[in-house]
Amino acid sequence: MIAGVRLRPYALPLVRPWVAASAVVTMRRGILVGVEAADGGIGWGDCAPLPSSGDAGHRRVFAALQAAAAGLPGRAVAADPAGVATPEARWAVETALLDLRARRRGLPLARLLNGKAATEVAVNAALGPLDAGCAGRARRMLDRGFDLGKIKVGLAPVDDELRALRLLNTRLGGAMRLRLDANRSWNEADARRFLAGLSDLPVDGVEEPLAAPSLNALARLQDRVSFAVAIDESLAELGGEAAVASGAVRRLVVKPARLGGIGRSLDLAATAVAAEVELVVTSVVDSAIGVVAAAHLAAALPFAAAHGLATSAWLAEDVCPPPALARGRLRLPEGAGLGLAPLE
Repeated sequence: MIAGVRLRPYALPLVRPWVAASAVVTMRRGILVGVEAADGGIGWGDCAPLPSSGDAGHRRVFAALQAAAAGLPGRAVAADPAGVATPEARWAVETALLDLRARRRGLPLARLLNGKAATEVAVNAALGPLDAGCAGRARRMLDRGFDLGKIKVGLAPVDDELRALRLLNTRLGGAMRLRLDANRSWNEADARRFLAGLSDLPVDGVEEPLAAPSLNALARLQDRVSFAVAIDESLAELGGEAAVASGAVRRLVVKPARLGGIGRSLDLAATAVAAEVELVVTSVVDSAIGVVAAAHLAAALPFAAAHGLATSAWLAEDVCPPPALARGRLRLPEGAGLGLAPLE
């Protein structure tokens, strides 16, 4: 039985701005959710609205979380977060319930989800924008054992960014594969020109190339290239199942908070693997609680993909020590449940 719920707001400053086409993030705001069992124990989740949602979006999500928390005491610990419609709030409550259940069973959360789950996951380096400092950041990550770097593009003219990517690749000696995220920056003609210009570069994939995406337009782009075209923020409007069924893209980039939690993410993953569509789990500079929860989900998936979870170094402060990274892999904390809890 759930005895009570703790809500702990946080505001975490970044070491430097996180730049994307739709937002520049300097502070990550959220609320940690602690679900307490009547017989002892507590499970944690993280409710962090996307920075692009603005103040109004944060207020809406936090209000939904507070309403959900008020209805939890007296319910069974094993209960699904039924009635929590707002995705970010649902993700936080579900994570806390699953963390508590896994702790009570003495299992890591990933093993609760999948008895054969790994203890670590491959991750890409988060290199930020394609600016003057990108090559230095990439070189440092190469030295740390990362061979895949994610770069924000769509922030400058197409031809300028293509030149910058070739120069970057030359400086790195072709040693790093490039995962590019345009955050819906281009019309179809510019996207086609950008993708065509990548033919001689070690590109792992391009996320969200189209400002006004449709499944047909994405399929036309995917048919032209050998690497993966991916969707992330467009999943909400295009639909994950529809994207998989259409074969329009070869990769789905999933933020479990945006989908509404671990259960919904696992359902989509099952659909994707049957269609040979890759699923990558990612976060937007989330707290250590949010990152580790997403990493447990990633470890339980039947994909060998590198995930977008190596973002903790962008935070100047965190709610607890972040997970360990070594040679391009994130190791899940040892112990039951998430394996960590927020510092008092």
